[in-house]
Amino acid sequence: MMETRSETPAAFEERMRAEAAAAGRTALEASLQRFTQEQRDAFWNAIGLYYSSRRHPGADAAAVPMAATAA
Repeated sequence: MMETRSETPAAFEERMRAEAAAAGRTALEASLQRFTQEQRDAFWNAIGLYYSSRRHPGADAAAVPMAATAA
């Protein structure tokens, strides 16, 4: 008999997020191939600047723990 192991809801959700993230990265990399290396570098630089500026979604939530540890 084959033993089946059920996944916890949290494990299932994490696996689904990981699979979606991997598919998204693959699609993004494929779409960026039509640009030159210089354009791709500029794109990733802009992404880095955006996230380091704390204007991205979730920035406020990320700033709270940092502010609490600085006190």
